[in-house]
Amino acid sequence: MAQNIPKDFIDSLIEKANIVDIIGNYIKLEKKGNDYWARCPFHNEKTSSFSVSESKKFFHCFGCGAHGNVIGFVMDHTNKTYPEAIETIANSLGMEIPRSKEANKLFEAKKLLQNSLDDAKKVYQNQLKNSEKAISYLKERNITGETAKIFNIGYAENDFQSLNKSLGSVYTESNLLDAGLVVKKDKNSYDKFRDRIMFPIHDQVGHIIAFGGRILKEDKDKPAAKYMNSPETKLFSKKKVLYNLHLAKKEKSTKDFICIVEGYMDVIKLYQSGVKNCVATLGTAVTKENLIQCFKYTKEIICCFDGDKAGEKAAWQGVKNIMPVIKDGDAISFVFLPKNYDPDNIIEKGGKNLWDENINKKISLEEFIYKKFSQEFDLTSAAGKTQYLQNVDLLLNDLNAKILKDIITEFLKEKVGAKYSMNEKPIEVINSKKFKTHSPLQKAILILMHHPNIKVDENLINDNRIKDNQGIILLKSILDLIKKNKDIKLGGILENFRDDNKSYIVLEKISKAFITNYDFPEKEFNACICLAIKNLLKTKLDDIDPADLKLYSLVQKEIREIEAKSKNY
Repeated sequence: MAQNIPKDFIDSLIEKANIVDIIGNYIKLEKKGNDYWARCPFHNEKTSSFSVSESKKFFHCFGCGAHGNVIGFVMDHTNKTYPEAIETIANSLGMEIPRSKEANKLFEAKKLLQNSLDDAKKVYQNQLKNSEKAISYLKERNITGETAKIFNIGYAENDFQSLNKSLGSVYTESNLLDAGLVVKKDKNSYDKFRDRIMFPIHDQVGHIIAFGGRILKEDKDKPAAKYMNSPETKLFSKKKVLYNLHLAKKEKSTKDFICIVEGYMDVIKLYQSGVKNCVATLGTAVTKENLIQCFKYTKEIICCFDGDKAGEKAAWQGVKNIMPVIKDGDAISFVFLPKNYDPDNIIEKGGKNLWDENINKKISLEEFIYKKFSQEFDLTSAAGKTQYLQNVDLLLNDLNAKILKDIITEFLKEKVGAKYSMNEKPIEVINSKKFKTHSPLQKAILILMHHPNIKVDENLINDNRIKDNQGIILLKSILDLIKKNKDIKLGGILENFRDDNKSYIVLEKISKAFITNYDFPEKEFNACICLAIKNLLKTKLDDIDPADLKLYSLVQKEIREIEAKSKNY
């Protein structure tokens, strides 16, 4: 029963639960301004008057007056009791309700850890104020006092018993060990972090759950790890946490994309320069958990890595991890920074403008896959192409996004001029009776013939850049035919082109191709047209002299625009 659940737990639940995520599981929300809107689930309406405020953790309908917090919404929408609603939300967050004495004891223990970390932060901040060398270090790195305050940056003085002295009267040695603030060797405990700049690590809500520490100066006589994180605790698992997500998720630019970089200092320098939609991994490759967290707040993740082998290896691990996570409509891109550069010194050299220039050089998921495999296999030989196709098939096996999978598969096959059917064993040549579409426009024509009543984006079809393409001319002819006869089916479309021998042969071959049972054929159709335009622009880009910066940049901009448009489908 609810009366057995501690009030502190319920308060913590409301604070940790992202009301937008929870309500978004039940109804479709659309962001407008600072809030999210939808048609009210509690009364019939044609326009959206139901508002959800992430910052206020509150919903309100301006039509019927329904309002409340996340618990109230789950109660009203699912007809649950108060305890049942609490249990539903707690389960979604992986939080155990402390009903029993044992569970309540565990909750209180976690709360104690949280408090000890908050108090340690205050100690480190005070020690920073009193350390000239720590302040000098931050000034040398061009970190302002305001930025240090935003990120709660502190300093752990070079004292083995600093925290025991400051916090020993409030917390036991066991408390500080459990929080990862001290370590124990033999029978003696001492501070884990000494003579280091301290970076509090927060969860998505903004609670401190761990620390990262950086040495001020490297000492060859006493080598030490440049960066050190707290150990795994009941609050902290480094593979599940992204540095600065609690601030980045609030930025308006995050809705469009979020950058993942490699270090705290990179994030801090970017934030200070005005690039606030950045997070950092904690010494690990980009994990599935990281990607799932980011996609709650953005449409696109841009992974920024050093342009060396280590950076490429970390990026490739990210590719593997994204496969079971990414959904149709989401995007992931990669930026490999110039040799010997990281986000920190890019900002130092050219500020936000230079950073934006590098971000604009991002490559898509499919381009990175091609780059990786084309270096590993001899694509001039049949054997090499076979190995390439087999590895593409194996990599994409875990990709659940149906539309995206089809587009990436087709892109990667076209890159090597493949005429082989993947996902069939053995791989065999496709004969005329098993014709398979090879271009985005052929695929679009196939979809249109099978789904003549889909809603077509006329602006895409009439894009001047593809107006002379034979495929688009044929496609427009089919559309004209459909407009004259809205009840026409595949057989009728073919019959109407019988007298045009060239078009008839093409359409007959396309009509024999296998077609996926798409849930949203019009989205797939429009996405194919976007891809056709993008491919044309890339071909155009390859023919431009890179010295012609104005034209080169213009075409790059057009590519980015069509990529952005394709995300709508």
